[in-house]
Amino acid sequence: MAFDINALSLADFATLAFAFALGGLVKGTVGMGLPMIAVPILSTVLDPRTAIATIMLPNLGANILQAHSTGNIIQTTVAYRRLTIPLLLGSVAGTMVITSIPMTQAALILGGLVSLFAVSTLAGWRPTLPSGIDRRLRPIVGAISGVIGGMSSFLAPTLVPYLMTLNLEKTAFIHIMGVLFFLGQLPLFVGLALTGFAPPSVLAISAAGWLAVGVAMNLGKRLRDRIPQHLFMTLVGIMLLTTGLNMIRRVLF
Repeated sequence: MAFDINALSLADFATLAFAFALGGLVKGTVGMGLPMIAVPILSTVLDPRTAIATIMLPNLGANILQAHSTGNIIQTTVAYRRLTIPLLLGSVAGTMVITSIPMTQAALILGGLVSLFAVSTLAGWRPTLPSGIDRRLRPIVGAISGVIGGMSSFLAPTLVPYLMTLNLEKTAFIHIMGVLFFLGQLPLFVGLALTGFAPPSVLAISAAGWLAVGVAMNLGKRLRDRIPQHLFMTLVGIMLLTTGLNMIRRVLF
């Protein structure tokens, strides 16, 4: 049955606004987690397919805002070209084969590995990559992250652990993560847009959600500015663990 925006009550609209605001607040604070926070809440009002379609535009806009507000997107894309170019190409490839390869087992394994890494970092293990190894790994990390992201929309599970090994200051961490998320998500968004994944009524809610997310992200940024570096990285670790466990939950339950 087609989505009918007129069937939504004031309470439903309040729930949608809360979902976007809470997701945006978390996104603004730690740089990730918008879909993971917002989609389950949106799904209490919308059917799951519509909820996912509704979050696509706010998520893309949030990554643009995150990347632009903390640095220069083009300069970072060029400076990290050994990572960004394979990421973009991998995402295009992943988007093209999104329906031809089952992701269930891969998501389960990846979720387990991400959860293990997150637990290790929360326990105090902070791995650091030497610059030489880092440069050689960038194309591999970019390509793998792009393919997985294009097929499943999961970018954080592979990119965030890599970024954590670079010991970046929190503003630089947030900026680079925003650039990578934007580039990795762009082919999937374009592909879905070309297939007409959302009717005008859903796009209207999505556009309003973009505004709500932007306002909430600004509040989250102010909160992040008050958080010391070590606490920020702990929060990132918690979000990464939540992401990994959520991937496992989606497969098993």
